[in-house]
Amino acid sequence: MQKSANGVLRCVAISVRRLRNTVWTLCLLSLLGTGGLSAADRFVSPAGSNGNPGTEAQPWATLTYAAAQLVAGDTLYARSGTYAERLLLIGKNGTIAMPITIRNYPGETPVIDGAAITVPSGGRQGLVAFTHCSYLVFQGFEVTNFVTTAGGRIPMGIQVEGAGTGLQIIGNKVHHIWQSSTNGGANGFGIGVYGTEATPIQDFVLDGNEVYDLRTGQSESVAINGNVVGFSVTNNVVHDCNNIGIDFIGYEGSGPSGFDRARDGVCSGNTVYNIDSAFNPGYGGDFTTGGGSQSAAGIYVDGGTNIVVERNHCYHCNFGVELASENAAGATDYILLRNNLLHHNLNAGLIMGGYDPNRGITDHCEITNNVIYQNDTAVGYSGQVTIQFYFQNNVFKNNIVWANATGQMIIHYVTGGTALQRSFPAGNVFDYNVYYFDGVAGDAEFGLNPAGSNQSYYGLDEWQTAVGGEANSAFNNPGFATAIPGINPLTTDFKLAETSFCRDRGEPAPAFAPGVGEKDFFGASRVANGRVDVGLHEWMTAWQAWLDQYFALPDGGGVADALADPDDDSASNLMEFSQGMDPTQSDATSLPTASFAGGSSLRFTYRKDQPSLTYEVETSTTLPGPLDWPNAIPSEQTDGFGSYWRDFSLTGGPLFIRLKVTQ
Repeated sequence: MQKSANGVLRCVAISVRRLRNTVWTLCLLSLLGTGGLSAADRFVSPAGSNGNPGTEAQPWATLTYAAAQLVAGDTLYARSGTYAERLLLIGKNGTIAMPITIRNYPGETPVIDGAAITVPSGGRQGLVAFTHCSYLVFQGFEVTNFVTTAGGRIPMGIQVEGAGTGLQIIGNKVHHIWQSSTNGGANGFGIGVYGTEATPIQDFVLDGNEVYDLRTGQSESVAINGNVVGFSVTNNVVHDCNNIGIDFIGYEGSGPSGFDRARDGVCSGNTVYNIDSAFNPGYGGDFTTGGGSQSAAGIYVDGGTNIVVERNHCYHCNFGVELASENAAGATDYILLRNNLLHHNLNAGLIMGGYDPNRGITDHCEITNNVIYQNDTAVGYSGQVTIQFYFQNNVFKNNIVWANATGQMIIHYVTGGTALQRSFPAGNVFDYNVYYFDGVAGDAEFGLNPAGSNQSYYGLDEWQTAVGGEANSAFNNPGFATAIPGINPLTTDFKLAETSFCRDRGEPAPAFAPGVGEKDFFGASRVANGRVDVGLHEWMTAWQAWLDQYFALPDGGGVADALADPDDDSASNLMEFSQGMDPTQSDATSLPTASFAGGSSLRFTYRKDQPSLTYEVETSTTLPGPLDWPNAIPSEQTDGFGSYWRDFSLTGGPLFIRLKVTQ
């Protein structure tokens, strides 16, 4: 597979075309940038005055006053400093084409501080609150110090209520929102989104926020509750809170009947850690000494439906992820839990089904391509996966489950209720999983309640018979990039090694097909070599990863074929790969070049960006056929920074040079 660079004239032509494109782009940017700040840019600063016109030179003083002046299309820039006020907006609406934006001045961090503000009575109360707002962006603030000891008051850092479309909460820090009452029924929230109307909160975005150091009582750090549809909760970091990290809730009576469920959303790329209810009075604990029930999940779907939970990282929580419904008549259903990393949580990495016989159902959920690693650090014998009451019609495939020293993998031990309530019904499918722990394969323990009586099964063979599945599963070291990831591992430790047992071992096509937009934990395509790998990582060669980066086609074909030239710069994809080029941008000037090196010498310069390839410089004094090129004689030289060259004499007549690249 080869395609050499052509002559100077072609390179010049391509250079001119690139130059024209570059000039056009610069002109466009210049035109866009010559107008300065538009009339819709407003400014606020603690050093300003509400009597000012709100310009950068003469900003307003308070967020409340400044926000009231905004109309569709306006952007309010908040300068650094402390705003000791509540920002409460009701019915503040932009449009899809002209949203209202309230954000930090670039490079600065404005702080909304509630230390001097008493949390009001009368239900949920946000330090920042948006009620019935649409097409509004709130970005780049620090929201902090909203604290109460009154058990009947409910502090919230950021509150979204009612109905509305297109509200975005982006890149904020929310911390020290404390419900400090010792009343076990008290509540508080970091960020709460409550769809309370028949018209939903829809297309809501919560992205890139950090939420930490909260006391939330019996409520959650981040809650999506009620009639909320089409949401996106992505790339947030939630940590060091004393109750559930991120919760998607239904059946609490927050929304109208028939619409009272968070649904049709995405929870992706979030990191949740140090979630522990031991120091929470709502769980029987003390703020100082702890002692409470440790039962808070990093991510919890409690009555939500049709939610994709993917590429999240949960560790050092009481549980990693929980899929259950606390409402007896409700369900958590149609959840796709895929490509997540759940490790070193106090109890199980994944828990499913209601915690007692008076709860609802976990139904039609798909748990695929996750890594569930050395959880149950308390050695409470909850296994890596705990299955409780009412678990039916679910799929568990392509997962890596690596137990701690107990050897407990999947545990379904329940007590109380009738035999029917405690049974493990048909309709659940387990297969193509890889199980492992540092012990004897026959000691790996699985627990099942087949007909109202708890039963242990040791070794995969017994489990396969008991569960009526797992025919294609195995007990084997999965072969991570780091052989045994430690208690504080890097996420890259869980990539597959080249020799991994899990490569190309997942459920084959067409039974397995990646979901729309599905990527592995690290953002790569989910299938390479024609078959999905087990676990959260899809192993690829450097060539496959390059094709995936630019074309999302790691196995090639079409525009991703090795000899294809989709950017029409006379360089095949393979040649562009070898030279560190972008195959989607015409850049022939980055190809190997020839130039005079003084006197009668010609210098042929090239790169060798991919050590997996073979590079050969070949020459001829005639223009021969494709198989008649001998290797070049002059020695190769390099600058040590990626450039290579060979110097040729021009005294011997015509000279033809090419770089041959092969896989």
